[in-house]
Amino acid sequence: MEKNIIIRIEERYLSMTKKQRQIAGYMKENIETMAFITLKEMSKELGITEITILNACRALGYQSFNEVKYDVRKYINENRRKTLFRDNEYFNTALPEYELSDKERLLTDICKEERELLDEYARKFDSRRIMEAARLFLEYPKIILCGRGMSHILCQWLASDLAGAQISSMIANPELNESVFTTLPAIDKDTLFVAVSFPDYYFMTEQMARYAKKKGARVFSITDSPEAEVVKYADVFLTVRSTTRMFLNTASAPMALINLLVSAVKIESGLEAGSIGREFGKLFV
Repeated sequence: MEKNIIIRIEERYLSMTKKQRQIAGYMKENIETMAFITLKEMSKELGITEITILNACRALGYQSFNEVKYDVRKYINENRRKTLFRDNEYFNTALPEYELSDKERLLTDICKEERELLDEYARKFDSRRIMEAARLFLEYPKIILCGRGMSHILCQWLASDLAGAQISSMIANPELNESVFTTLPAIDKDTLFVAVSFPDYYFMTEQMARYAKKKGARVFSITDSPEAEVVKYADVFLTVRSTTRMFLNTASAPMALINLLVSAVKIESGLEAGSIGREFGKLFV
C-alpha cells in the first residue's frame, strides 16, 4: 500500500538533518496550508532556502515540491472522506418501506418539498444583497467560478447566464489538479472569486477561497448556510437551502438564486433584453 505523506514524515524524521526536520515538522503541523503554499512563500516563512526545502522533499522520497503538494491534497481529501463515512454524514437516499405504500402520494410530497424550498427563498429574498452581489460582476475584470460536483454544474449554469449578459468568466473544478494549478496563477486583486459550495462541502473549494482572499481577490460565496466553512473567507455571500428527502442538493432553489443574480446583473448594467440577439442578427442582413 502506498504510504501517505504523514507516514513518510514519521518514518524518515529521525534520519533527516536538523533543518529537514524543521521543514518536515512544518509540513505535518500545517498540512492544509501545504496544499497551496508556494516554494517561495514557504522559504520566506521558515527562513530556510528553497534548495534546503527541495532537499527535504527528496529526503521524504519526492522528486519535486509539487509532488509534495499533490500528496498533501490527496491525504487531506482521503482523510476528510473517511471522517464523513465514519460519522455517517453522507446523505442517505434509501427510502423506508412505509414511504412506498403510496408511491404517487410520495411523489406529490416530494413536489411540495421542492416548492417549499422555492417559497422559503422567495419569502426571505433580499433584493439589496442580490444587487450588491450583482455589482461585483460589473466591477471586476476577472471572474473565476469555483465548485465541484453539483456546485460545478451550478458554476456552468452561472457562466452561461453571465455570457448572456456579456460577462466572461472561467470555471475552476477544485477536484481536478490541472484545473487548480491553471487557476491559481490567475488569482489577484483584480479577481472576483466566486466559490459555490453546497453539501457535501469540498475542502479544496474552501482552501481555494482562502487562497484567493490571501491574494487580495474579492471572494463571493454561494452556499446553503451562513455556517458553511467557505463563508469564513467570503466578503459577500448568498445562501439558499438545497436539501430534500430525496436529494442532498436539489437544483431548483439554487438555480432560482442564480437566475435572479444574473437578472440583477442585467438590471444593474442596464442591458436591454434581446440586444445581443439583435446585434447578432445584423450579421445576416
